[in-house]
Amino acid sequence: MLENYYYILLMLFFAIIPSVILLIILKDKIKMKNLAISLFILFVIGVIWDQISVRLGIWSFSQNKIIGNLFGIPIEEYIFIIFVPLLVITVYTLINKINQK
Repeated sequence: MLENYYYILLMLFFAIIPSVILLIILKDKIKMKNLAISLFILFVIGVIWDQISVRLGIWSFSQNKIIGNLFGIPIEEYIFIIFVPLLVITVYTLINKINQK
């Protein structure tokens, strides 16, 4: 039964937790409105990309390794589409902050 949580657990440790920590650390360096708009645009693009790719058989997901599906895509994939771009944005912002010193 733990297999159903592999994808979400990996995301938790490698994307969600680091993203949240970096977002807290960099809260005064990131304009939240711009971040929200960026994540929304990337979310829409990511969902469309996933929908097309799954329907064309370009990639698939192991049903025994996910929590469940929402409109043919794993719930975890929606979380991935939000938190991986957030991680990229926060890491980029952190590097900019370090280089400005």
